[in-house]
Amino acid sequence: MCHTGSYLCGMGLGLVAGAIVGAAMLSRPEARKTTVGKAMQRVGNAVDSAVESVSDMM
Repeated sequence: MCHTGSYLCGMGLGLVAGAIVGAAMLSRPEARKTTVGKAMQRVGNAVDSAVESVSDMM
């Protein structure tokens, strides 16, 4: 069960990273930095909340 949760977490992070890269590639060069910055902040917030919820369970 523990390995399944780690696998799903890793897959989710991989999908998010792929979406960020895809969005960065499709956007205009001027907006690329802003798009990547916003996406990185969203991913950071998601990881922080995931870590917090896991630590609350333990």
